[in-house]
Amino acid sequence: MTANIEEIFDSRGPFTRVFSDFEARPGQVQMAKLVERGILEGVHTVVEAGTGVGKSLAYLVPAVRSGKKVVLSTGTIALQEQLVEKDIPLVMRALEVPVRVTLLKGRNHYLCKDKYGNMRGERLVPPSRAMQEMWTWAERTRTGDRAELTFTPAAQEWEQLDADADDCTGEFCAHFRDCWFFKRRDEASYADLVVVNHALFFLDLAMGGGLLPRYDVAVLDEAHQCERWATEALTGSISRRTIGRMMRKLHRVYRVPPPLAAQVDEGVRALEQALAHGPAERYTLTANEEAGPALDMLRDAFYHVENWLHAHWHDALLRAPENDAEAERRRELAMRPLLAHLATIDRAQAPGDESIAWVERGDADGAYEVKSAPHDVAEFLRIALFAKTPSVVLTSATLSVGESFDFLRRTLGIDDAQELIAPSPFDYARQARLFIAPPALNPKEPDFARRAAPIVEECLERSRGRAFVLFTSYARLREVYAILRERLPYPVRLQGELPRARLLEWFRATPSAVLFGTGTFWEGIDIAGDQLSCVIIDRLPFPAPSDPLVAARVQSLESRGLDGFDHYMIPAATVRLKQGFGRLIRNTADRGVVALLDGRASATRFGATILSALPNAKRIDHLDELTELFD
Repeated sequence: MTANIEEIFDSRGPFTRVFSDFEARPGQVQMAKLVERGILEGVHTVVEAGTGVGKSLAYLVPAVRSGKKVVLSTGTIALQEQLVEKDIPLVMRALEVPVRVTLLKGRNHYLCKDKYGNMRGERLVPPSRAMQEMWTWAERTRTGDRAELTFTPAAQEWEQLDADADDCTGEFCAHFRDCWFFKRRDEASYADLVVVNHALFFLDLAMGGGLLPRYDVAVLDEAHQCERWATEALTGSISRRTIGRMMRKLHRVYRVPPPLAAQVDEGVRALEQALAHGPAERYTLTANEEAGPALDMLRDAFYHVENWLHAHWHDALLRAPENDAEAERRRELAMRPLLAHLATIDRAQAPGDESIAWVERGDADGAYEVKSAPHDVAEFLRIALFAKTPSVVLTSATLSVGESFDFLRRTLGIDDAQELIAPSPFDYARQARLFIAPPALNPKEPDFARRAAPIVEECLERSRGRAFVLFTSYARLREVYAILRERLPYPVRLQGELPRARLLEWFRATPSAVLFGTGTFWEGIDIAGDQLSCVIIDRLPFPAPSDPLVAARVQSLESRGLDGFDHYMIPAATVRLKQGFGRLIRNTADRGVVALLDGRASATRFGATILSALPNAKRIDHLDELTELFD
C-alpha cells in the first residue's frame, strides 16, 4: 500500500506477478494518478481512456487503495460480472489487499421466498414447464439470482416469483432474515466495493436512495451512456404492460371486484386504440387529439379503484395480516403503483418546459405506450449526484468531442471536474484504414441501399468476410440485407435470428462470418484478432430529429440562443461514431478497415468535424488499397 502509482504499474511491478504479459501503459498510469488524486482530494474526474489504455485497472487500483466506500457502475450486467469475477480479484492479488466486494442487482433479479412458498401452497402442479423449471431451481439455488437459470423466463411468469418492491412487506415477512435480496443488500452495506449497473445506479438516484448503501466515491464506467440511463430512470410509462403488471399485483393482495377490473381494462383498450391512430410509431402526445379523452377515461377508472381501496382495503385482503402495521403496509403497496401511474398521466397531459410526453410503439410486443420524462437531466444529476458525492469518476473510450468535454459537462450537469484524455496505445495509422464513400452517396436518397450494396459487397470481398455491417435503422438493415444475402459467399446472420449473445458466439466461432446488425452491436463488444477485420457503417449516426426527446433537447438549446445542430446533433453523432469505430482494433496485433457509406462525411463541414474526432487511421479513397493490408 506504500507504493506509488508509477511503481504499481511499472513493468517490474506487482502486476507482473499475476499475469505474465503485463505491459506498462503511459495512459493507464496517467489515468490512475488522476483518479487517485480525485478520490483523495474529493473532486470529480472525467477521463476518456482510448481503447487499449486499460481503464478498469486504472480506476480499480485507486479505488482499492482508497479505503473508502466505492460504488462501481457499468453499462451492463455482463461488465459487472467481469469486474467481480476477473478484474477486481486480479487487483487484490497484485496489491495483496483484502477487499470486500458485492455484486448487487435490482430487486427483480432475485427470487422472493414468500411468493414462491405461497405459489407452491396454492398449486399442486406448476402452471407451465418454465414454472416447473423455476420451482426446481428455487429449491437448490444458493444465491436466488435468476442469472443462474439456463433460460430467460417470460416476464409475466417471473414476476410471480421476483422480489419486486411493490410486493415486498419488508420486516413483516416471515422470510425477511433469509431473503435473497436483503441478504445481498446487507452484504453491500458492509462491502468496500459495490458493483452495480447503470440501470440500478440511476434508479437509486431517482428514488432518492434506498436501493444502494451510502458511498463516498462513484465510478461510472461507460459514462457516455449516463444521459440515457438517467433519462430512463426518470421516465414514467402508461401501457397495457405496465397497467397489467399493476393490476396483477393488486389481485395478489386484494379481492378486486370484477366490475372495477373491467373498467380499467376498458380504459386500457380505449387508450390503445387512440394511440394507434397517431401520426407515426414515435410522436409527441400533443400530436394525437384522441389520446386526451382516452387518458381521461383511464384516469376515471383508476380513481374508482383508488376510492374502493380506501373504503374496503381491510376486508378485501386475501390474507389476514399479522398486525395493523403489516395491513397498512399492504395498503400502501397496493396504492403506490396506482398513484405513480396517475402522476405519470398528469405529466403526460400537461408537460412543463422541462419535461416531454410522447407515444412510442414497443419493439417486443408492438403495443403503444405513453411515456413522460424530463428532456434535460443535467440539473437532476447536478443536485442528486455531483453535489452529494465527494468524488465521481466518469470514464469511457468515447467522451470528448474535438478534445473537449463541454458536451458531456452540459448534458450531465458537471460544473467542476479534473479532466484527461488518455490516448490509445494502438498505432491506428499502421493498423487501421478508413474508407469514406464518394460524396454523391447520400443516405437520404431513396436509392441509397441499391447504390451502397456493391460497396458493402466489395468491402467484404477484400476482407474475406470477418465483418460487422452496422445500420442506424432496422428498415435500412433489412433493405441492404435483402439485396446481398444471396450474393455473399460467406456465412451471414441477421440481427434477430438468434439472441444477441448467441449471435456473438456464432460470429466468434465461424470463419469469415458476416453479421448484419443495428445499435446493439455498436458498443460493449470485444472481438480481438482477425475474426473481426471489417466494420461497415451505413451513415453518420445522428440522433433522429423526429424523436420527441431529441427534438425537445434541440429546442431547449435553441431557446438559450445555441444552435441545436452544432451543440447536440453533431456531438451526439461524434460519440456514437467513435463507439462504432472502436469495435475494430482491440489489441496491438489487430488490423482492419472501417468503411463509412455516408458521402456527406467527406463533402460537408459537419462531416469533417465528426471525422476529425476519430482515431488517426490511414484514410483511403479506393478499396483496392486494402489489398496490401489484408495480404
